[in-house]
Amino acid sequence: MTKGFTLLELLVAITLLTIGILGLGAIFPAAMRSSLLTRQNSQAVEYCQQTMEYLRTLNYEEADLSSGIHGPDTIDGKFIRSYTVTENHPANEMKKVDITVAWKQRGGAGSLDHQQTLSAYIAKN
Repeated sequence: MTKGFTLLELLVAITLLTIGILGLGAIFPAAMRSSLLTRQNSQAVEYCQQTMEYLRTLNYEEADLSSGIHGPDTIDGKFIRSYTVTENHPANEMKKVDITVAWKQRGGAGSLDHQQTLSAYIAKN
């Protein structure tokens, strides 16, 4: 009885190992894209919150709280922020503010459009 592996067994083992390593290699770019998207989503939410905090510090009659679409503004060369103010909604002396931050994620087969939106109400004091 001989000890060891035959050449055929060795070739099959190497082939299976290669297929497994290539499969794992395909996971890493997808994980990197997912991580980038998560980071960009977090940044977009933070920009929405910053804008809302700024708007809440203003007087009810300020120009930045006038009815209509405000923006778009570019942030960090990548994110586009705009917001819409609707007066007397849902009640008199209240304003609804919808803030949207949008961006494109490039890579892979092209670019994908993403956006985060935050809505809040500001009441007259």
